[in-house]
Amino acid sequence: MLAGIRSFSKSIFAKIIFSVIAISFVAWGLNASMLNLGTSREVAEIGSQSISPVELDRAFQRSVQNMRSVFGPNFDRQQAIQMGLLNNTVQSLVSQKILRENAKDMGIGISNEKVRGTIFASPGFQNETTGQFDRERFLQALYSSGYSEPEFVEGVRGDMMGQQIVGSLAGAITAPNIMAQQIAAYRNEQRSGSFFALNASEFENIETPDDTKLRQYHEDNAAQFTAPESRNVTLATLSAADLVETMDVTEDEILEAYNHRLPEFQTPEKRVVEQILFAPNEKESAQEAYKALQGGADFMTVAAEDAGMDPSIVKLGEFTADNILPDLRDVTFALDEGAFSEPVETALGWHIIRVPAITAERIETLDQVRTDVVSGVKRFKAEDAIYDLAAKLDDELGAGTPLEEAANAAGAKTVKLNDVVRGEDLGADIADGREINAKIFELGKGEESLLEETSTGVRYVVRIDDVTPSALRPFEDVRDDVIAAWKEDERSRQMIEKADQLAASINDQSADIATLATSDNAELIKSGLAKRTGEGLASNVSPAVAATLFTLEEGKAKAIQSGDSVLVLKLDEIKAADIAEGDADPVISELKQALNQDILAQYLDYLQNEISVSVNNSAINALYPQTAAN
Repeated sequence: MLAGIRSFSKSIFAKIIFSVIAISFVAWGLNASMLNLGTSREVAEIGSQSISPVELDRAFQRSVQNMRSVFGPNFDRQQAIQMGLLNNTVQSLVSQKILRENAKDMGIGISNEKVRGTIFASPGFQNETTGQFDRERFLQALYSSGYSEPEFVEGVRGDMMGQQIVGSLAGAITAPNIMAQQIAAYRNEQRSGSFFALNASEFENIETPDDTKLRQYHEDNAAQFTAPESRNVTLATLSAADLVETMDVTEDEILEAYNHRLPEFQTPEKRVVEQILFAPNEKESAQEAYKALQGGADFMTVAAEDAGMDPSIVKLGEFTADNILPDLRDVTFALDEGAFSEPVETALGWHIIRVPAITAERIETLDQVRTDVVSGVKRFKAEDAIYDLAAKLDDELGAGTPLEEAANAAGAKTVKLNDVVRGEDLGADIADGREINAKIFELGKGEESLLEETSTGVRYVVRIDDVTPSALRPFEDVRDDVIAAWKEDERSRQMIEKADQLAASINDQSADIATLATSDNAELIKSGLAKRTGEGLASNVSPAVAATLFTLEEGKAKAIQSGDSVLVLKLDEIKAADIAEGDADPVISELKQALNQDILAQYLDYLQNEISVSVNNSAINALYPQTAAN
């Protein structure tokens, strides 16, 4: 939640463009009393405002797109809904509307000039070289994020209204300077040490103990040698994938499917777009530039000399009608190749558009995509047929027919699975095996499930034929495993024991760690001057070394385990933090933001009760029918 406050207070632009946080610090949920919109088609109503299905869908799609940068391109809406991202998007939109509604009630308004000035001053839209507003960067950000220009401008206006409230709430908050200095001193203290790893070859020859000791180890570490509960089951499955190749397809069905899916096989017209852009108050300059172009002037020359634009900014790239800025769509796609438009006004100014190249729409023929279409028809028919087969299987089971006979009558696959262990997959030949595994361990011996369905649509029924309880494996069956485990534990014990003795010789007898390392035929390593976070450690040093250094007194040593190695570590130096003026400022900022978070959360909780909020789950379910928001 602290990140949400930080994002809100520092950059409303990043929040709008990337939709990462919105106002995610809102802790309250959407309770039952808020779910009451009757037959309204809106997703939510907040005072005099509303959230339309289109607004929610666009915001949710942006959230999904952002998550793909984390989880990869295959991250889809269903996964996002399962992770709660849809609910978070709804709550973020509601939170924004609540603050805006409150701002309206308080008479807070933001002029067009202030909105424009705020956008132009945003560092994210400025040229890295000149520091000036870069129109191309701004437009490309809108294009890639799925915002129309009016939508973005109004988003900035609304958030500026909300920021007025946020600023008034947070303005008087101060963080204690002495606390910030103490935290900064704690964080910035540095320590360095020396260490060496024991020679592991010295502990290679561990003798095998007698069986009396091994049997005792077997009993003392029973969990290590215990077989998990296992089950023998009979599983019947019905899957559309198993039926696909049995489906017959006619030419009429193929043609109908092709026509239905025709948009998939169309590559829309694309146009290379260039623009000359003048500021909102430069209409006359835009008209003069248009006249010059009509007189034969070169487009790029006019852009450079009259509008002061670099060629790289003039060339916007290639667009389809769906991904170009909506305000420029009609004029752009009405131009002939090589032609330019009259000046067109948007909230950003006056645009002259040129289309130097057009790639015509392309449609793949049925013959070119026949294999794909036929496979699709077969899948559709198989998925349709599976409903009737599942109903037949359910009817047979309901009539008392044994599972094997019922499965055979319905054409279901039957398999016997032995020694199934909780949490494991059921094998490559069984789809959604882990889901089915979970159901197996909900049942008792002799019990049979109802007709169940997995997340991918596999229908199944499972019967528990036998249960083998969890039990300690007999010593004779695992003797070799017991020997290996005992030796490993003994090796570790001996190494730690020796390392403890060496550390004690440093602590109690002032032994020299370098001499001890040489005696053990080991290399002495310097940790580097590091902070508690590990910053400053040498590249070949484990973070466990830094953590241990901050538990020692200066000049003292300790034995630690790092991976497979056992180390003897000595603290050589403690360098106290020298807190100069300004060093505690980041801590003060964090403390202030944390206090802001608490105040804002309480204020939004108050507004929830003061401003009418209604969320329409029916509209959300209709928008996302596969998985409903909770």
